[in-house]
Amino acid sequence: MVRNLLTECGVSKYFWPEVINWSVHILNRSLTFFVKNMTPEEAWSGRKPTVDHFRIFGCIAYAHIPDKKRSKLDDKGEKCIFLGVSDQSKAYKLYNHITKKIILLVVMLFSMKKDFVYIYKISDILMI
Repeated sequence: MVRNLLTECGVSKYFWPEVINWSVHILNRSLTFFVKNMTPEEAWSGRKPTVDHFRIFGCIAYAHIPDKKRSKLDDKGEKCIFLGVSDQSKAYKLYNHITKKIILLVVMLFSMKKDFVYIYKISDILMI
């Protein structure tokens, strides 16, 4: 599952620990043959887990930039890569490829498209 996520999502092998964490998170909330009619998370904690927070690993997520950290004409969000959920809180883990840092955010906008970076050529831009 980890190797498949790394190749399909197109993220660097540097993020293999995050891929393992997300894989375990998914498997603990999926039905198995060992526990009848329950997920491993439900058998452990006694309550049904939610999957509302599931997103495609490696998809584009736009992290909100607070008003105090930007000027009037700056972008309101930064393009990041989704790396899963935090172990300590209900925040999402995002990788900012510009600052090379992993950030934790609660609210952001997701784009479930597979491609992350597209480099425009002069021929791709329409001149009107």
